[in-house]
Amino acid sequence: FWAYCHTDENSDRVGELAFGTNLGLSEMIGNLLQDEKLPGVHIAFGDPYGSQTRADWKSKTHVDVLTRHCDVWIDEEPVITKGRYLLDRLGLA
Repeated sequence: FWAYCHTDENSDRVGELAFGTNLGLSEMIGNLLQDEKLPGVHIAFGDPYGSQTRADWKSKTHVDVLTRHCDVWIDEEPVITKGRYLLDRLGLA
């Protein structure tokens, strides 16, 4: 992983950052296009797919990382705990 993420000058840059919001999903099934929508964090290092994101840089590499049972805090407030959105804190309960 370390070597791959240092293939070129942008391989270790965050190319994507997203939060999975499909509350109907409860586990990963091995299909990245579905698994990245599982509540949690999806982060990718390397190429940001500039044609879709308008990023002005490129990389020869791209590796996706998905979390399970993570905690996410935004502005010192928890929004995801152990992979579950805190809907009441988000005003969605």
